[in-house]
Amino acid sequence: MSDNNEIEIAKIEELFAQWDAAVETSNLDGYVDGLDENITLMPPGGVVIKGKENYRKFLGPVFESATYTVTNNSPKEFEIFGDIAIIHSHLTVNLTFKDGASSIASEGAIQDNVSEGKYLDVLRKQEDGSWKCLVHTWEQIN
Repeated sequence: MSDNNEIEIAKIEELFAQWDAAVETSNLDGYVDGLDENITLMPPGGVVIKGKENYRKFLGPVFESATYTVTNNSPKEFEIFGDIAIIHSHLTVNLTFKDGASSIASEGAIQDNVSEGKYLDVLRKQEDGSWKCLVHTWEQIN
């Protein structure tokens, strides 16, 4: 692996660490900050969501209705092609409903208390050299 790829992977790992922290603290702005303006969310069983502000609207009920912890089950796999990176990850998400909620209102949102999935993220390098998520999707495997 080239030194440049190692630098880019370190930046990408930082983005994922910030994203996980945002999920675990229900920090909507912190999560959305990691998204490209042209983000596409493809939740299994849900409608495709395009655009950063539409993704924000999807996430509102997600963070209002539950808290989450995220566990990486194995190291992420990285492929970098210039200004595009493809990341494969295997995660377990633990969900705890808040205030008597029993479901998440956003179509396609994770509903199970424990959800294991294979995730695919396509990132785009921004003009400032940071990475933001352009496509986010997953397949539940439990």
